[in-house]
Amino acid sequence: MNRPWALTLAVILSAGLAVGCSSPTALKNAQSSFGKAKAAGAEAKAPYEYYAAESYLGLAEHEVDEGDKDGVRLFAEKSERMSAEALKKAGGGAK
Repeated sequence: MNRPWALTLAVILSAGLAVGCSSPTALKNAQSSFGKAKAAGAEAKAPYEYYAAESYLGLAEHEVDEGDKDGVRLFAEKSERMSAEALKKAGGGAK
């Protein structure tokens, strides 16, 4: 195999591995964000955002069980955004 093909193959494999690893990271980030929103009392102070984040997180976890990496990333990112909004409306937690 000549050098340009080997380099191209290495780049493609690296990109594939990076994409495959982003799903667990996205899920952990979403779980962490939701935990912060929960600790800040967002359930009472920002119920719409809190329950939307909780629902998206549940969907992301379901997609893990189904093996759908794109679904995991999609729902985890939505959960993280809603958790951040809930945290913001809750005042960022106890001061």
